[in-house]
Amino acid sequence: MVVRFRLPSGLDIFGLPTENFYSGNWDLGPTWNYAVMADTPFLVDAGRYGRGDQLLKMMDTAGVKPSDLGFVLISHGHEDHDGGLAELVAMTSLKVKAHAIYDLLIRQYPEIAPADYKRHFPAKCWHCFMPESFYAVNCLGYHRVLQHLEVEAVGSGVNSLGTDIVTCHLPGHSPDCLALILGEEAVIVGDILLPQITPWPTRLEMYGDIAGVVGPMFPEAAEILGLQCYLQSLRQLRRLGMAHPDMQVFPAHRFYYDGQWNVVHLTQRIDELIEHHVRRCAAIVDIVSRGHGTVEEIVQRHFEPSLLQGPGKHMAMNEILSHCELLVDLGDLVETGRHQYEGSGTRRFEMVISTLE
Repeated sequence: MVVRFRLPSGLDIFGLPTENFYSGNWDLGPTWNYAVMADTPFLVDAGRYGRGDQLLKMMDTAGVKPSDLGFVLISHGHEDHDGGLAELVAMTSLKVKAHAIYDLLIRQYPEIAPADYKRHFPAKCWHCFMPESFYAVNCLGYHRVLQHLEVEAVGSGVNSLGTDIVTCHLPGHSPDCLALILGEEAVIVGDILLPQITPWPTRLEMYGDIAGVVGPMFPEAAEILGLQCYLQSLRQLRRLGMAHPDMQVFPAHRFYYDGQWNVVHLTQRIDELIEHHVRRCAAIVDIVSRGHGTVEEIVQRHFEPSLLQGPGKHMAMNEILSHCELLVDLGDLVETGRHQYEGSGTRRFEMVISTLE
């Protein structure tokens, strides 16, 4: 379906949800792309690989012509958000805007790729935790088509895209995540926060693969990666919600799901997500204190078996490892081997997470 939202100012936003289903129980719901009908209209995100034509048809249904749009803004470089980008650009000649990190990571750097089989992958996929059985089906064609796109890089901090429209760099789920703030009325959040489900955090460990690409811009991993970085981004977004409590939130998944709308209250949902991560850290510390110290053991004891089918297991391991990194950094866990942990007897995470700014 195509949905028109009209803000109190009269600004129209068209919601264009494109198909986004991988397999099994890993169902995020469609990717919600948005056409923002500002003075210079533009599109936010481009759906999964192979969905460019579907997105164009939905725009046509909404009465939005590609020639009406000034550019397409990519919220972050995950395949369900920029997979259709090259197809869309080829059919429309739209300009592309994205965070500067995105522009760096969609390129090939075969001389510094971390493994020979990834020599011809873009840098953004070097640290992917999904298995070959997944990326061979979902990603290889997508890798090839993005590498030659021209991208107008959006900087960090807050950057203007037009009258009362700014981007804000909020990394943690992905190093290049952008939120789009529309005056005091609305915010398009991509995957920074979602209703019903919790966005996964990146891991600090991933920085080792991409440091040669992003290091000159971001010399510290914690600036753009890791659970703490993600929580700090949530806190920054929460301040926006406190300043503008009636702000409407447009997420990238689960906005409409199972026959119902999932309206997001910005500060309330962020508080729920922060509490979720506190509870997960507590569960990990408890599991390790009972003698189950490998990441595989923690995953098996923390998640329902239905969530560990297919790609779900790899997503769960990424989740647990991102939390273990923070717990090790705080001294609540000690890493005794690669991805193997012992408890220290402390629970510093409770205070630290609740007071992060």
